[in-house]
Amino acid sequence: MHYRNPILWGDYSDPDVIRVGEDFYLTSSSFTYVPGLPILHSRDLVHWEQIGYAAERLPFERYNRPAHKCGTWAPSIRWHNGQFYVYVCLPDEGLLAFTAENPAGPWECHYVKDVCGWIDPCPLFASDGTVWLVHGFAASRAGINNLLFVHRLSDDGLQVLDNGVLVYDGRLHGDVTVEGPKFYERDGMYWILCPAGGVKPGYQLALRSEKIEGPYERRVVLQQGKTGINGPHQGGWVDDPRGQHWFLHFQDVGAYGRICHLQPVNWSDGWPMMGAGGEPVSEGDTGLPSFPGSVPTSDDFLETIGIQWQWQANPCEGWYRLLKPGLRLYAAPASDLFSAGQFLSQLMQSHAFDMDVSLQLHGHAGDAAGIAMMGYTYYSLALQERHVVLRKGTAVEKGRWVPASVEESTEETRAWDRQDVLFRMRVCQGKVSFYYGSCPEILEPIGETYAMTCGGWTGARPGIFAMNLRGTWGGWADIRYVHVHAGHPDDSAG
Repeated sequence: MHYRNPILWGDYSDPDVIRVGEDFYLTSSSFTYVPGLPILHSRDLVHWEQIGYAAERLPFERYNRPAHKCGTWAPSIRWHNGQFYVYVCLPDEGLLAFTAENPAGPWECHYVKDVCGWIDPCPLFASDGTVWLVHGFAASRAGINNLLFVHRLSDDGLQVLDNGVLVYDGRLHGDVTVEGPKFYERDGMYWILCPAGGVKPGYQLALRSEKIEGPYERRVVLQQGKTGINGPHQGGWVDDPRGQHWFLHFQDVGAYGRICHLQPVNWSDGWPMMGAGGEPVSEGDTGLPSFPGSVPTSDDFLETIGIQWQWQANPCEGWYRLLKPGLRLYAAPASDLFSAGQFLSQLMQSHAFDMDVSLQLHGHAGDAAGIAMMGYTYYSLALQERHVVLRKGTAVEKGRWVPASVEESTEETRAWDRQDVLFRMRVCQGKVSFYYGSCPEILEPIGETYAMTCGGWTGARPGIFAMNLRGTWGGWADIRYVHVHAGHPDDSAG
């Protein structure tokens, strides 16, 4: 299977990957978006389908509201004795483990340890029957960010049995921001793969030892070099059924988030050298048969809400109702879109696309329903009180326990004396523009072309919403469909 990087345009931040037989499974960070910890499946490491989520909701009251930059950071996925495991730390709440016999779910949530400051956990089910965990620390919580600790776990992997051992101190090697460790065992050696140096300027380390608790030798095995792939690190190492080894990692591309690349791994002098001579490749061949997988983007809401959608907080049943076809979004109270848990969004799966949303608003005073591109600077187009209203929002994070400072302003308003409207959001080259009308063939542009921005450790996120800006429950909006077209097949708008 020939491929070109990136293999995934979606913002699958901090990916981890495993193989079970001929099947590969991937998970990634979700932060405040729920359901979280997406589970993707592939057979060629290039084409992926989403099959579920490990976390249907987060088991803390805090996440009943948006908590940008908090939530699920850098998970790991493993399979052991017929059971799948996803481990993740919420940096304020502690260590969770999710278990399932079927990777599509259902998954059971286990609260393993109440601790603040741990991040990026990964278990090792060792060949001698013992179970271990490696993790890093968040400087914003623990005051350190370049140490790795290893702990002994119970046989079922659901209890931490000791205070841990320091196995790597980046200060001794000039490494800063050592994080995202992944734990492996191969040919009698224990391995920790971890990034260092920060997201964009960083690089990938391999640490090896004859003993789980160290000491570990260090080597840089992947770095940007002369390529245009910044910060090639933070990912998972996996072999395929033929015995070839691979490293799947992310690249930060600003408003598009952290997209996934695939590197071949070759063993040289006992070390896993990645890419071509330790630098990322732009294309390659897995040698595996092509797999017909893809992540959906469009939705007619025929039977359920599509698997691609995530709320901005733990979902509330009062936010929506399935119409089959169609989706009814109730106008729940919200002071602004950044703080609205009912914002329903998905990951961009292409760098250029049109998203069309057909809706009908049955509104009360203060109700607004429409389409938006979320980020620290975000834009929304809504139907509100017989007008089409284009808004700009700006959010500034103040601290993990302090609500963000958000300001919204109106960019443009047009009269619209109908309940029905079609909105289009066009994305190209990191920018977004908006259109409205009564049918896809005839749409009017509104506003300007705006630069998209990333959000709380995420790329910009396209989505739909209904809310009441007066602090009460209002009416509702019926979403007939959301249709996403990669590229721009219809240029009649504008």
